[in-house]
Amino acid sequence: MIFSLEKGNDSGLVLFTCYMASEHSSDETRKCAEGLARNVNSNHSGIFIDTVVSSILKVFNVAYGFMPSFQSSDNREAMALQNIQARIRMVLAYLFAQLALVSHKRPGGLLVLGTANVDESLVGYLTKYDCSSADINPIGSVSKRDLRQFLEIAYEKYGMTALRSVIDSTPTAELRPLVDGKVSQTDEAEIGLTYDELSVIGRLRKPGGMGPYAMFLKLLTLWGDKYSVEEVEDKVRKFWWRYRVNRHKATVSTPAIHAENYSPDDHRNDHRPFLYPDFSYQFERIHEKVEELKKSN
Repeated sequence: MIFSLEKGNDSGLVLFTCYMASEHSSDETRKCAEGLARNVNSNHSGIFIDTVVSSILKVFNVAYGFMPSFQSSDNREAMALQNIQARIRMVLAYLFAQLALVSHKRPGGLLVLGTANVDESLVGYLTKYDCSSADINPIGSVSKRDLRQFLEIAYEKYGMTALRSVIDSTPTAELRPLVDGKVSQTDEAEIGLTYDELSVIGRLRKPGGMGPYAMFLKLLTLWGDKYSVEEVEDKVRKFWWRYRVNRHKATVSTPAIHAENYSPDDHRNDHRPFLYPDFSYQFERIHEKVEELKKSN
């Protein structure tokens, strides 16, 4: 969320921001955070969470006798190592919210703001009970594409110069090891869909009301000039597989400001099951249609 606080005696006691770095964090995102904090006049700090991660892993090692590794052939180990980092950030955010004003000898407490967007929520590209968990999520009903447009307006209209580097940066969770000091993990590569594609798909799901097969047919008309029928099929399958296995995360999503009709907020504006079948029937029909179209062409 964009706050622009007037500088003054209390401006730094309204919004507190913290860059919770790990050994996998890049200088690029650190500089983005610092620049944005200056633009909005927040009370900003930077910490490293690696000692906490290490302590938790040592406790696990005592119980189970091995240390998970990013180099393991079992992907569950790498996923667990990423989830630890994300969940620690949530715990620290609430700790800071409770005690930040104590350090300034001021009464009261602070709310924790979440930052998970619609696209991440739809495909479950977040960890349950991680830093997406908060008291309120100002952007929880807005897609990444629309958020980018909002940032462009804030950059141009309000002179928030730090937003340029935020807008131009490649979305990344930075939970995996860097390679030669560079980010090796990007959101879109891991999801298998771009955020622009997810924005279209999200609107077809709601308010469009489309399931896998209807969505496939619609996307053929929307994307037929740039993707083959097989590629459209693959993108539909990827989305609905991720949606199916991750919808349970929506049951504990942070309350979001209701800003768009495509919101996936399970508690208020998008009541749906959180356990789904495997969509094998729909996927079979999609594949039959693909074969039919290939023969006709």
